[in-house]
Amino acid sequence: HSAYGYFDPSKEYYRSIIRWQETRNGVTGLKPEHIGYENGVLGGVAAVLHTLTKPGDPVLVHSPTYVGFTGVLKNNDMDIVSSPLVQDENGVYRMDFEDMEKKIQEKGIRVAIFCNPHNPTGRVWTKEEISDYIDLMGKYGVTVISDEIWADFMIQEGKKHTPTQSVSDLAKRITCAFYAPSKTFNLAGLVGSYHIIYNPTLRDRVRKESSLSHYNSMNVLSMYGLIGAYCPEGEEWLSELR
Repeated sequence: HSAYGYFDPSKEYYRSIIRWQETRNGVTGLKPEHIGYENGVLGGVAAVLHTLTKPGDPVLVHSPTYVGFTGVLKNNDMDIVSSPLVQDENGVYRMDFEDMEKKIQEKGIRVAIFCNPHNPTGRVWTKEEISDYIDLMGKYGVTVISDEIWADFMIQEGKKHTPTQSVSDLAKRITCAFYAPSKTFNLAGLVGSYHIIYNPTLRDRVRKESSLSHYNSMNVLSMYGLIGAYCPEGEEWLSELR
């Protein structure tokens, strides 16, 4: 249509996400109010950090660590606390629960970033591993930021993605999960991610923080309108896009 301004996600937007999560990941009970638009996963991570921390606060990550996480944490003056993943006798990366617990206690950590599946090792965490991780975080009141952007990349026979929030009611209460179609469908240039937050109090706080800069306004079509108006080839390109 002809309106290229600011707008909100449509009913179809929410239905598509709910259907995708159900058919791909077996998620049931997901409702539109649990879902929020994000221009990017790292922007969503930053919004949660701004909501729950202040500069200098410690944030737990696994190492090796995705460079995007370290960039966001450094840019926001966070204290990066790394818990190294340990390879077992078969070369499989495992979480070191004793190390994580020790650092949570010593540093007073209240926020952790969890990459599920893990980037860059490629580990597909089992339900049991995720459950143990969530139980540890819940024990110390740690909120989990779960990056699940690689959820749809399963190339090993018999491996299946387990959404972090699916393992328990505790996981739903303490986890902010982030997804995007960008990796799966090679759409990074078009922008568009989303969060799933079940905890209503946490969800409201994160949405408020995200709204302050207008970063997460779903207005990417404004760019298309400007291209059509000011670029000689723009209208032809827009016609093909439509």
